[in-house]
Amino acid sequence: MKTNVAILVFDDVEVLDFAGPFEVFAVTDELWDHEPFHTFIVGLAPGSVRARNGLKIVPDFTLENCPPPHVLVVPGGAGTRPLLHQPALLEWLRRKSRPAEIVMSVCTGALVLAKAGLLDGLR
Repeated sequence: MKTNVAILVFDDVEVLDFAGPFEVFAVTDELWDHEPFHTFIVGLAPGSVRARNGLKIVPDFTLENCPPPHVLVVPGGAGTRPLLHQPALLEWLRRKSRPAEIVMSVCTGALVLAKAGLLDGLR
């Protein structure tokens, strides 16, 4: 069974923060004959997302139709600040993180995980 790797994207996401993890998981999957990972991008809503400096991204899934992630990646960037005030997203992160094997962030994505209460009690 493939490991689902969900990478969240949002307006003003830092390109390297989502593209770096995407590349690592996707290339690893390719090197292992496309067996270990199903790596995909998740947007907050349908439609394209404008990353930092104008790069347009078309997510594979939305929060509503995202396959259950085994690995959940929350990248950083200036766009994380508005996410801190989106209760529906924070609840989605709490729900999806429970069964996930790994929940991780890049840079200021940690702020979002903290706001969702997912870093409580961790060093």
